[in-house]
Amino acid sequence: MKKKFNISNLPTEIPIFPLSNAIFFPRTLLPLNIFEPRYKQMTEHAIDSDNLIGMVQSNLRKDLDGKSEVYSVGCVGYIEYHSSTPDGRYLINLKGITRFKIKNEINTNNLYRKFKVDYEDFKKDFDHEEKININTIDLIDKTKKLFEKHQLITDWKIVEKVEPSQLINSLAMICPFTISEKQRLLETTNIKDRNDVLNQIINFYILGNNNDENKNIH
Repeated sequence: MKKKFNISNLPTEIPIFPLSNAIFFPRTLLPLNIFEPRYKQMTEHAIDSDNLIGMVQSNLRKDLDGKSEVYSVGCVGYIEYHSSTPDGRYLINLKGITRFKIKNEINTNNLYRKFKVDYEDFKKDFDHEEKININTIDLIDKTKKLFEKHQLITDWKIVEKVEPSQLINSLAMICPFTISEKQRLLETTNIKDRNDVLNQIINFYILGNNNDENKNIH
């Protein structure tokens, strides 16, 4: 049975999977195909313990030790489903719990990386997400133009049935944005702010950067 998590019973030391262009939010689902030995070990250790894995974006730079530098804010998730494949991969679904802020990296003998994290800045992630009244038709229409521009395909009939908060989070996750743009979306305070930033970024791509409203989003 899945454990009910809150800020008091989440561990402050968690395994971290650095992955560029991959973000997710509380109550969203992130499917992952695990094939690298270090992350297979991480998955096995998580399954054998508390089923928790933190996701954070790499900023593509290296530190003095040659490790990928990561952004300071990520999201921890619970392995809701996992299976193994004949060729040794793991297929997992991570269900988002809350965002966190990295405090420091912990030295271990594991193949994967582990960090000390803090959840205090994201207490509201444990609350039920506020309902937001937005023009989803307009947002979907703009996103269709963005997808056409990038020659991407999705099932718009399914997208059109999604409730507003889930729609905003899902589009933030799947749209072809830069690493820094996705990070900006991840770090928004609430769903209303996320919707505003999402629209700014989409407008930038479909209208071009001559629009004064969008010049400072990068």
